[in-house]
Amino acid sequence: MVLSKSKLNLYSRLGSRKQREKLRLFVAEGEKCVADTLGKFCVEALIATEAWAEIHPDFSLQPFVTAGEQELRKISQLQTLPEVIAVYRMPEPQPADERLMSESVTLLLDAVQDPGNLGTILRTASWFGIEQVILGDGCADPYNPKAVQSSMGAVGMVRIIQENLCSLIERHKDIPVYGTLLDGTDIYATPLERPALVVMGNEGNGLSEEIRKRVSHPLLIPSPARGSHAESLNVAAATAITLSEFAKRSGGR
Repeated sequence: MVLSKSKLNLYSRLGSRKQREKLRLFVAEGEKCVADTLGKFCVEALIATEAWAEIHPDFSLQPFVTAGEQELRKISQLQTLPEVIAVYRMPEPQPADERLMSESVTLLLDAVQDPGNLGTILRTASWFGIEQVILGDGCADPYNPKAVQSSMGAVGMVRIIQENLCSLIERHKDIPVYGTLLDGTDIYATPLERPALVVMGNEGNGLSEEIRKRVSHPLLIPSPARGSHAESLNVAAATAITLSEFAKRSGGR
């Protein structure tokens, strides 16, 4: 089956967050990304070149259409044109799982704006067994093609909630809130317990003022380097270090 002009027009709009949210559709691009996400979302369509389709006959079991390079280029957001693109139906919004919040570590993201960082953080969270990630106001779209790509399938493994973080924290005052701050205590010498809310901040500004007020356990990741060193860590790297410490000293999830 060949991709129709009407579907091409529809799918070419999915580079826009507004259109993704309106149509409730998003894309995964490239063989690896499609393989990582297939089975985790409801498939709207698999679009591939005829050459790719010929050597991957098993994929024909999905809603499958072929397209030329020009059509794929209109849909793709990648610099290197992929041979296959999956169009998925976006999951319906869902509330936070209260059981998970009361028993485990929940990751909160405060205005993490770079889709690549967000995808990497989702991948890291999944690696450390974090089952639920709360995206606050100002966060990148987890279904942005770059976020989906960098998550390596974790976008379909982690429960992703979009909610105002201040309201969420206020409703769970019995759960300690950990956040990385320059005036925090050394993370390597601080007891870490669960349940816990672990909040990570914006790439340039860190945690917002309203969230800082609500952090009950400020943490500092000290640099082991002597002398001059980078001023700060990338938020995805800081998240990995923080979750690693929780995994080591609070029984993992």
